[in-house]
Amino acid sequence: MDAREQKSSHEPGGAVRSVDAAPVLQPDRSGRGSPLSTMVLAVSDDATLFALLRNLLEAEDAAVLPVGTDSDATQLVQDIRPGLVVVDAGEHAARRIEAARNIGEFHKGVPIVVLVDKADRELAIRAVQEGAHDFVEKPLDERLLKFALVRGLEVSRLTQSEREHRRLLEETSAEKTLEIVREKDFLQGILDSSTLVSVILTDLSQRVLFWNSGAENILGFTAEEMIGSSITRIYPPDAVSTETVDKLREMVQTKIGIVYGKMEQRAKDGRSVTMSLALTPMVEKGGGVVGILGMGLDVTEEVRLHEELVKSFEQIKATQDATIFSLAKLTESRDRETGFHLVRIRNYCRSLAARLAHREGYEGIMTEGFIDDLVRSSILHDIGKVGIPDSILLSTEKFTAEEFLKMQEHPKIGGDALAEAARELGEKSFLSHARDIAYHHHERWDGGGYPFRLRGPEIPLSARIVAMADVYDALTSERRYKKAFAHEEAVKIMVEGKGKHFDPDLVEVFVEVAAEFDTIRKTYSA
Repeated sequence: MDAREQKSSHEPGGAVRSVDAAPVLQPDRSGRGSPLSTMVLAVSDDATLFALLRNLLEAEDAAVLPVGTDSDATQLVQDIRPGLVVVDAGEHAARRIEAARNIGEFHKGVPIVVLVDKADRELAIRAVQEGAHDFVEKPLDERLLKFALVRGLEVSRLTQSEREHRRLLEETSAEKTLEIVREKDFLQGILDSSTLVSVILTDLSQRVLFWNSGAENILGFTAEEMIGSSITRIYPPDAVSTETVDKLREMVQTKIGIVYGKMEQRAKDGRSVTMSLALTPMVEKGGGVVGILGMGLDVTEEVRLHEELVKSFEQIKATQDATIFSLAKLTESRDRETGFHLVRIRNYCRSLAARLAHREGYEGIMTEGFIDDLVRSSILHDIGKVGIPDSILLSTEKFTAEEFLKMQEHPKIGGDALAEAARELGEKSFLSHARDIAYHHHERWDGGGYPFRLRGPEIPLSARIVAMADVYDALTSERRYKKAFAHEEAVKIMVEGKGKHFDPDLVEVFVEVAAEFDTIRKTYSA
C-alpha cells in the first residue's frame, strides 16, 4: 500500500473499563452517592479526554463516567439519566453524531455536547439544530470546552428545577403565581443558588414577578429594584432588540413550548450583556398562558472569545493561502505563458463544486469545508513539475515518447511530496485533498489516464473536479505549441469527453455553469 492509500486502522473498541488518571464513578442504581445531575457521561475512545474532562469539572463537583461505545451510552442514559453527555465524534463523526441526536430525541432534558473536527462542523451544527446543547471544535480549546460543560450542567440542573416550578405554577391561577413562588422556600433556594443563570418570571404585561440571584449577579439589578417593574428595563432601546423580544414572546404565548434565542440585554451599569435564553410559557389549569419563565446564561465572554478565535483562525488561513499560492507560483513561474492559470483553476473549481453541492447524492459530500479545502488545494495540482527538467517542460517541440513518459511522472512526484506533508497534519487536513489532486488529476474516467490508470469512482472526487477545470483551461489558453480554442468549441470537446475522460455527473454540472467558466476566463485572461 503506497502513501496515498494509507488510512487509520483504528476503530472504536469496547467500553473503556478504567483510566489511570482518576477513579471512575460507577452508576449507583439505588440513588445513593453523587447526584446524577452532576454525572457527566463521556462517549469516547480517548483516555486523555477523560482525564481532561475530570480536571475541568473538578470545581463543579461533577464525576465523569467514560463509555467507549454508542450503544453502551444509550443504555446508560436510559438507566441513570446523567446531568450531561459528552460525545467525542472522532473518526466516526456521522455515526456518533447520529447517536447523539438519538439520545437527545429520546431523552429530552439531558444536554449533549459534541466534540468534532473542523471538517465535521456541518454535522455538528445540524445536531445542535436537532436538539444537542452545544458543540466544540477540535483541537480543543480548554476555555471553550469548560464554558460548554459548565453551561450544560447548569441547564440540566435548572431544567429539573423548572419542571417542578412549572408544576407548582400550574396549580393556581395567575393571581396566585407570585405568592406560590415566594411561599415555596425550597424552590426559592434552588433558583437563587444558580448564580450563573438568571431566572426571571414575568406576567403577560411584562411585569417582573420573580428575579433570582443569578439575574442580579449577571445584570446588577436587585430583586427589590426589578419585581413589579417592567422587564423592558433590561432591553436595549434599539429596534432590532425590540423586534427580537416581541417575536420570542409571541412564540411563547402561543404555547409552542420552550423557545431558545440569543439577544443583548443591558446591565445596571450600562454594559451590554449577551444572553442565551430559554423561555417557557407558564400555563394554568384551564390551559391559558399566565406568565413567561425565562432562564438565561451570560455568554458575553464566550462570544468575545469565539470572535477572537475566529479572527485568529482567519489570519492563519489567510497566511496559509498566501503560502500555498506562492509555492504553486514557483512551479508556474517556470512557464511564463500560463499567466492567471492558478487563479482561473481556483475559480473554476469553486464554480463546479458549488453547483455540484445542489445535485442529489452530493449534498452530504460537498460541504462548505470540503469545497474550501478543494479550492485551496487545487492550485497545487502541478506542483510535481518542479521535478521535470527544463529541457522537457519548456520545450516548444512535440514530445518524444521518452520525454512524454518523463512528463507523466509529475503527478507522482507532486503526490509523493504532498503525501508526506499530509501525514504530518493528519488525514483530515486540506493537504489530503492536495495529495489526491496531485496524484490523480490526469486520470481518466475510462481508465486510460496516468499515472495509476484508475477508472470511474476510484478516482477521488476532488481530482475529478480539478481535471475538468485543468482541461478547460488548457483548451481555452494559448500555449507555445497551440492556439486557444474558443469557449464554445472547448465546451463541445468537454461534453464529448463525458464518460470517457470525465465523470458524467461533472460534465452535466459543467454544462450548467459553462457561462460562469466563460466569465472567469475573460476576467482573468493573461
